Amino acid sequence: MAVSMRDIKRKIGSIQKTQQITKAMKMVAAAKLRKTQEAALIFRPFQNKLEQMIALLVNSTSHQESELLRFRDVKNVDIIVITSDRGLCGAFNHNIIKETERFIKTKLTGKNVNLVLIGRFAHTYFRFRGIEPKEAYSGILKDRADYGEASEIMEKVIADFLNGESDEVYVIYNRFVNVLIQKVTIKKLLPVMIGDKVPSEQNAVEKFTFEPDKETVLNKLLPKYVKMELYGAMLESLAGEYAARMTAMDAATVNAGEMIKSLTLEFNKARQATITKELIEITTSIEAMKQ
Repeated sequence: MAVSMRDIKRKIGSIQKTQQITKAMKMVAAAKLRKTQEAALIFRPFQNKLEQMIALLVNSTSHQESELLRFRDVKNVDIIVITSDRGLCGAFNHNIIKETERFIKTKLTGKNVNLVLIGRFAHTYFRFRGIEPKEAYSGILKDRADYGEASEIMEKVIADFLNGESDEVYVIYNRFVNVLIQKVTIKKLLPVMIGDKVPSEQNAVEKFTFEPDKETVLNKLLPKYVKMELYGAMLESLAGEYAARMTAMDAATVNAGEMIKSLTLEFNKARQATITKELIEITTSIEAMKQ
């Protein structure tokens, strides 16, 4: 019984140390989340306004020379997959990988798919399965999202699109909704799709003077817009990662506390049984001596 009690006590000590680590990781993730969440939320209105501006320009010009807007037969597809460089963030990375594989199997059947991977987790996962990515980037989302990094990545992707090496480009990432929810999002980056982002004031663009002309301004804005789209996805993914890690570490801390309570109860029962046994032995010895 004494050995069993030692084992229980050792387990309690081990779990308490783990609980201290998970609690500290939760606090670190919470501190980083505040910064990244603020950056992601501040960027959204800017991103929407830029998209509205491009939508107005597209609808007020012929945009015949805008290669980034031109659709063509789809044979080659590039998918930018954004995961984290570190684990311990629940199903954050698993959801991205699962959705990427589902998207390829259901939507891109018969297409030549190339992966551009951001984050060590995605690179490790696909490499283990013998899938070599077109490009792989690690370490660029450890603490913050950098527009310069997003710009460099998209310059290569845009060049491949313009050269005809790819016909469509998608990005798959976790969009930050709130601390508890990160929504896997698939967005087409190229060719640029404006959708329903045109403001109600259709003649708003006529209030501005464009130099040298609308078409030139549009062609200058389109690459910047696509780069901003990737940068926004990186911001959202990073905020989602910290939120997922904070939630996961909070759950781990709570679970550790429950395990400690359970083991403490088990330890107390074992100790009580030991005491009871010793009392019985003492009482038996006394009765035997009386005889």
